[in-house]
Amino acid sequence: MKKHKLIPMISLISTFIVVLLICFAAFKWADFKSIYNVSSINVQGTNFFDRTIIEEKNNLILSNNILKSDLKNYKDQIMELDHIVDCKVSRQFPSTINVIVYEREPIALINSDELIILDSEGVCLPVEYCDLSLPILTNFKTNPELYPKGFKTASNNVITSVQLMKYTKDNFSNIYDEISEFVFNEDSEYEFILKNGKTRIMLGTNKLSTKMKYLNSFVKAFDGEKEITDYKYIDLRFKNQVIVKDT
Repeated sequence: MKKHKLIPMISLISTFIVVLLICFAAFKWADFKSIYNVSSINVQGTNFFDRTIIEEKNNLILSNNILKSDLKNYKDQIMELDHIVDCKVSRQFPSTINVIVYEREPIALINSDELIILDSEGVCLPVEYCDLSLPILTNFKTNPELYPKGFKTASNNVITSVQLMKYTKDNFSNIYDEISEFVFNEDSEYEFILKNGKTRIMLGTNKLSTKMKYLNSFVKAFDGEKEITDYKYIDLRFKNQVIVKDT
């Protein structure tokens, strides 16, 4: 009786061992043929910066077995880049690595000891691998210690400026796209100079977001008959008033 019970168990164990051997042989064969060696790396999410700075890290895992590749180290190397907020790395069998990066959003430039990009939170980024046309912050303090790479600027005036730039870009992109310089003038007031090099938009010191709404409403009121660049200046410093001068 006991002997009859052992036969199915032995058969099951034998089958299991055979399956394991087949799998082992299959993996060995695939390894021998390099089927599971990483041959391609797909990088997505590079909206602002050149992806080559990430692709330079690819030699860490290219040609390695996809199962043995150290993806954690590869991700850590990418995360060391100042302009990367987050990164997701995954395997796609048999030989592809998928990478999704989340970049900081460049908003403006400032010239300290060197040209520096500021993101929407005021974090200081290198200009390498980014060729976007961005507004330049002018007449702000340029002490190098105020702009540590990879960290938020220590200048409160610059933080206020990039926050307004971000608000303008998100809500009034047509105006943001026209801005050449964002100036902190001699009277400690904020103003824009547009890309035509002629038009100034004076904002003053307070309620800057509200004034951008006024400016947008003012531009829309002409319904295409006039453009924002048709004025020498637009003065929004006074409550409930828009003072303009034609070019």
